[in-house]
Amino acid sequence: MKNSQREEIVSHSAKKLFDIVVDIESYPQYIPWCTKMVINKRKNNEIYADMYVQYKLILAQKFGSHVIFNRNKLTIETNYIEGPLKDLTTNWKFESIDNEKSKIIFDVNFEFKNFVHQKVAETFYPLIENKMIKSFKERADSISD
Repeated sequence: MKNSQREEIVSHSAKKLFDIVVDIESYPQYIPWCTKMVINKRKNNEIYADMYVQYKLILAQKFGSHVIFNRNKLTIETNYIEGPLKDLTTNWKFESIDNEKSKIIFDVNFEFKNFVHQKVAETFYPLIENKMIKSFKERADSISD
């Protein structure tokens, strides 16, 4: 299983960044390779959703997840339900530094069912992670406070 933890200081409020990440319906507008989001069920602080991802000529893949979020603690946890992976968990934590600056702590663990896919994903993961984090930052920059 591949594990990565990343911390970033971002020039936006923790609340704003939390709201952007928990707004999963908007992902197809700015997340690379995300072509569609389907919300299957929503209740209180939980969302069951399918993300459809397509990269170049590869057929779109569905990643089903259970998202649990806490607006008071500014945390988001995603647990994998179905798709091409064996397992996937992500954890986001947003910590306020001041009114206009915050720290994001992002932790991800993933494992593909296929060994070759796992090794390819591990090789390219830093590039993918950088592109994803950049997309969230650009989204925050594009939305006025």
